[in-house]
Amino acid sequence: MMGPAQQQEVLALAQRLVRTPSLTGREGEVARAVQQGMHALGYHEVHVDDWGNVVGVIRGRGRGSVLFDAHLDTVPWDAHQWQHDPLGGAVVNGRLYGRGASDMKGAAAAAIWGVGQWARDPGDLGTVYVCCSVCEEPAEGPALVHVCRRRQPAAVVIMEASELNLNIGQRGRAEIIVETRGRPAHSSRPDLGVNAVKAMARLISAVESDLPLPTDELLGPAILEVTDVKSHPYPGLSVVPSGCRATFDRRLLVQDTAEGVVDQVADLAERLGIAADARLAETPVRTYTGAEFTHRAFAPAWKTRPDSPLAQAARAALVAAGQNPQLSKYSFCTNGSGAAGVLGIPTVGYGPGREAEAHIVDEFLALDQLYGAAAGYQALAQALSRLEVLP
Repeated sequence: MMGPAQQQEVLALAQRLVRTPSLTGREGEVARAVQQGMHALGYHEVHVDDWGNVVGVIRGRGRGSVLFDAHLDTVPWDAHQWQHDPLGGAVVNGRLYGRGASDMKGAAAAAIWGVGQWARDPGDLGTVYVCCSVCEEPAEGPALVHVCRRRQPAAVVIMEASELNLNIGQRGRAEIIVETRGRPAHSSRPDLGVNAVKAMARLISAVESDLPLPTDELLGPAILEVTDVKSHPYPGLSVVPSGCRATFDRRLLVQDTAEGVVDQVADLAERLGIAADARLAETPVRTYTGAEFTHRAFAPAWKTRPDSPLAQAARAALVAAGQNPQLSKYSFCTNGSGAAGVLGIPTVGYGPGREAEAHIVDEFLALDQLYGAAAGYQALAQALSRLEVLP
């Protein structure tokens, strides 16, 4: 059990991180706060890579390794909509308020502190990494892949909110750009043209009614949802639009491939006789250190077997720490798409708070979840870093 003094240490670190703004691409100041927190706790090594990811390291005598990941960037906020200061880190009625409290500076603080308790005497632990990564909000996975390719951990713990349950999977996410092609004409004579917007409307309707999507017993159904539509030219002045572009959000299952989900939409358009092109979205990303990469918007789904050594050891460690984690899954996409989906590293998820608390006005994290996560990460670091082979 954590005493009041230990709880205050965790809370103080969480408040410091929440009070430090860190929009995507501008995480430098909070990265420095993370480094200072790790040094104060006695981490054996603290590194910042070329992308700006912060990695704290504790090394014991064991040969296994585990990496804990929390992203540092947050989504924007409109302070006028908030009752509590988004950068205030106020504690009210057992809740820590502020942008990033739940997603996911609370988890970062809990892991920095919890894993840091082993710094003085790691004993037979293996190597434990605490990674505070960048640019997750627009690009789930690439920053963690960048870290893992260098560190090569045997296992990864994603610290997104799970209500202190043990998550063993997650749907992935793809952004599919579809452009329909028409023929312009004066809108007083639409018969002389081909309306690309009407073609897109037919395609959207067919996606809703005629496109079969798979489902998974653990992860749930795959989803294909249109999220934006724009005609060309825009605005259209007395002209039949010759082009229309739509973005579809595709929630992925483990069998989905980048080529497969794009071809599924393109083939549907062809069957309907609609002239269209489909492709994955690509987004340029620049980190606070000036590193640049292009994110191809396909973050794979992943699952870990409930009877795997990793899942079994993680659950046993949390139970021994006095918790009662249920096996569950994430509904949203996480950096696990990089660790498990791209690199195939055995991965589980465990974090404080609920998914529904992310990105909301007056974002908060319950303190009992914060303190529970700190104890849980301490226990997981001990148990999982001893595992050398994790099929």
